[in-house]
Amino acid sequence: MSQGAFPFRKVAILGTGLMGGSLAGALKSLPLPPETVGTTRNPEDRRLALERGWIDRFEEDNAAAVSGADLVVLAVPPRAIPEVWREIAGTRSSAAVVTDLASVKGSLYETYRSAFREALPLYVSSHPMAGSEKTGIAEARATLFSGRTVFLTPFSGETASIGKLSDLWEILGARTVPVSASDHDGIVAHISHLPHVLAYCLLDLAEKVRRENRYPGFDWRSQKGGSFSDILRIARSSPDLWADIFSQNRTILLDAIDRFDQELGILREILQKGEEDSLLRLLSEWTHPLSGGGAP
Repeated sequence: MSQGAFPFRKVAILGTGLMGGSLAGALKSLPLPPETVGTTRNPEDRRLALERGWIDRFEEDNAAAVSGADLVVLAVPPRAIPEVWREIAGTRSSAAVVTDLASVKGSLYETYRSAFREALPLYVSSHPMAGSEKTGIAEARATLFSGRTVFLTPFSGETASIGKLSDLWEILGARTVPVSASDHDGIVAHISHLPHVLAYCLLDLAEKVRRENRYPGFDWRSQKGGSFSDILRIARSSPDLWADIFSQNRTILLDAIDRFDQELGILREILQKGEEDSLLRLLSEWTHPLSGGGAP
């Protein structure tokens, strides 16, 4: 982790599962760690967080946890964030910076601007491009964000908080990228949300083929190779969380799905024609960015 003056003294982490727990662990790995206060509905997450020394104390509700904190982190599913905003709006310090770790921004941004802009004036949304198909603090690790990109989306329009959040993530070893809410959702629709859609679909297809006994002896569970194992890792992600994410980003995700269908249609047409030279050219074009030939 990078060294530097940490910009916060007391951090309230609302939700100490995989992401919130990893952030707490990263903070406590600093040479001069801040005080950390947490909330969770999961007794096992609470026990492990205290046992590891990642959270100094837990409060029973979010309003109590944010009292006196100069940074408030919402590490809860996207659909739960507006309700947490309501809970903390009147209790957090007026100087407290507030952020979340949600992987979708557009709908939250609109809700914030229409109902919470004055109540939470120092708000910069964060999205670390890190995580796991597993959940809970048992799977958390203090190094989760090291070497990763963190998108920062200013909600309030106030600028000083952006610098503080950028300092926080960079001290933890991440690289920050400022981006608007709409651009963020377009980016992650293609590099995160669409891959999850494909993983769920491919798993469902493989299981249907197995059940139909189309190929006697086929059992993807015991016969999978490395590529399908990678797909399975993604498909093991929480359906509850990803249904929320897909719904929140549905407009842009639908566009990404349509564009993927177009790409698949090009491949299908070449295969139908049996044009091997065209197939090689197509695959070479598709993989060209991996060789460094694409734009940065």
